[in-house]
Amino acid sequence: MVFVKRILLSTAAGSLLATAAFAQDDPVRDQLQDFVADYASDPYVTGSQSFGVRIDDRWFTVTATPGQAALRAGEPPEPTFYFHGDAAALDAVHSGRWSGLTAMVKEFSTDPAPLDMDVMEGFQPTESFLEDLLGTAFHFWNRGQPEVIPFGRDHTRISHGAYTGVFYYQPGFRSGFFNVRPGQHVNENPDSQTNPFPSLFIISEGWAHGRINGRDLIIEEGNAYFVPAGQDHQFWLPDDAGHEVNGFLFMFGDGA
Repeated sequence: MVFVKRILLSTAAGSLLATAAFAQDDPVRDQLQDFVADYASDPYVTGSQSFGVRIDDRWFTVTATPGQAALRAGEPPEPTFYFHGDAAALDAVHSGRWSGLTAMVKEFSTDPAPLDMDVMEGFQPTESFLEDLLGTAFHFWNRGQPEVIPFGRDHTRISHGAYTGVFYYQPGFRSGFFNVRPGQHVNENPDSQTNPFPSLFIISEGWAHGRINGRDLIIEEGNAYFVPAGQDHQFWLPDDAGHEVNGFLFMFGDGA
């Protein structure tokens, strides 16, 4: 059975009026509608915006202006950027198990991720495209005001050899949480051991073996470790360590 779902929500900036024809008992549609309803009152939206969301093989289009947002079934009529993933990833983000950016985190750009970003054929990005894309990725997939990002060992995915959660990205700045468990080796892959920008690792709990710029050391809680651009770095815990390591990562500068 098909029906028309009409939602009228009051917001600080105005109202959301979303009308769309969908099938009943549609968790994907309902979860996306929750994100859209929240996005209508997000102060990040300061102009007109349209982008796609593809979950499994289903397309949706999101349109937003200050104080309003709408979801409709179908591919965007004009080439734009879009998010794509599967229903399990959508549910993990909707439930708060992952932040949207955590669902998208990957070691290399060519790696798959449960939720990812891409552009449609024919799309012509502007100079501000990367900033706009990262801003939308953060604000659309995080609900509430203020926007709260869950973190901790249960809100992570494996990336670079450790359990990782992302807080916030923008051009020139990345931030996140990491949890290293016995037997894990962070940046074991030589291709992952250097960055063209500085990094700062803050150890909040535990200790691990480390090697930074060829120097072996113990990294431990209560310390922050600064790694300049171009310096190799890796950390690991033996299988029999008997503890975990928690900490925070900040990357910044050109290229971050």
